[in-house]
Amino acid sequence: MADEQISTRALAARTLHRVLNEGAYSNVIVRSVADIEAVDHGLYQRLVYETLRWLPSIDEAIERATPRSLDRIQPEVLAVLRIATAEIRHLRRAPHSAVSNAVEAVREAGKPKAAGFVNAVLRSVATHRDEAVDADRHAGLPSWLYDRVVTIFGQDARAFVEASNEPPQTGIRSRDGEQRGEGTGITGATYMPHDASVAALVRNGYVDVIDPSSVAVVNALDVQPADVVADLAAAPGGKTRAIADATGPAGMVVASDSHVRRLTTAKTRCEALTHVHWIVADADAPPLRERSFDKVLLDAPCTGLGTLRRRPEIRYRIDPDAPAAYGKLQRRLLTRALRLVRPGGRVVYSVCTVFPEETVAVVAGLGAHRPAGTDGMPFGDGVLLAPHITGTDGMFIAVFDR
Repeated sequence: MADEQISTRALAARTLHRVLNEGAYSNVIVRSVADIEAVDHGLYQRLVYETLRWLPSIDEAIERATPRSLDRIQPEVLAVLRIATAEIRHLRRAPHSAVSNAVEAVREAGKPKAAGFVNAVLRSVATHRDEAVDADRHAGLPSWLYDRVVTIFGQDARAFVEASNEPPQTGIRSRDGEQRGEGTGITGATYMPHDASVAALVRNGYVDVIDPSSVAVVNALDVQPADVVADLAAAPGGKTRAIADATGPAGMVVASDSHVRRLTTAKTRCEALTHVHWIVADADAPPLRERSFDKVLLDAPCTGLGTLRRRPEIRYRIDPDAPAAYGKLQRRLLTRALRLVRPGGRVVYSVCTVFPEETVAVVAGLGAHRPAGTDGMPFGDGVLLAPHITGTDGMFIAVFDR
């Protein structure tokens, strides 16, 4: 069936299947299907994201409704069951309609023989939709991850998770000096409704869509006109554009990343900024002269737990050992970054996560301090922004003045 003819539920199930079984990113796919006119895009996004946010509870509800184990259900059929269960239990839409739409969706998925099975399972799910399941206790996180969040935030853990399960607002950064939208508490960042007017502003180069936490990172760098700046691990380029706007054409930005595809995309975003120079390079061995930059940004690779609002599937892709492994890499990258800045210059270390192994432990003992004027929770020698604290993505920021 051609994409332009696909139903909303069938497309949501297909997206879910790609995310869970093929490693795709939900936010990338959701953007890519915007031109399919037959789809209710608002409902489609809600179905995909709510299913990903509450997958443990959804799976438990399905398991209660059938003696068949989930690994014995065809992946395409299971995707339809999961989407429909989210519609019934979490979107609270009419059960009979959700069941009927799911039966049609499984036929669209090329599994017509499963229609009766889907109908029976979902009728049982609907009958018991108001009954709690054990996984609800962890608010959509795997149990081990919820326990880790509790060790980090204590009594505020639930607030972090619940805020991370809420859709994010659309953050913008003005590039033309005109202030638009609602203030965020972060200088230069505002919120606007995500509609055609924002898209037009972006096309015309007046604003960038960017989370306010990323604007806070660039603010901490305190870039001045004519500064020479190194932006390590720069893709996808949102912070790079902000840095380049701050230096102006009299300055220079050297932006590097080891991922060729992502760097190519970032370079395209910044093609009008001729004072940005892109190089394919690993931040672990940057081909840059030491002590030659006024400012250096290391927005390091990390587990990404702070981006749960945008990529809810992250919670299922983080291995329990990953924070410690990333922490070792990040410490090494930071050591390299500190060598690049001239005396009197500044280095900013940032990561969009909240694990202490990737934040507090990485900067400990190296002379970091918290960025002035940045709201958030003091976190070791840096500051932590988070959905329940600042209404932004989770972001750790630490400053080094040399």
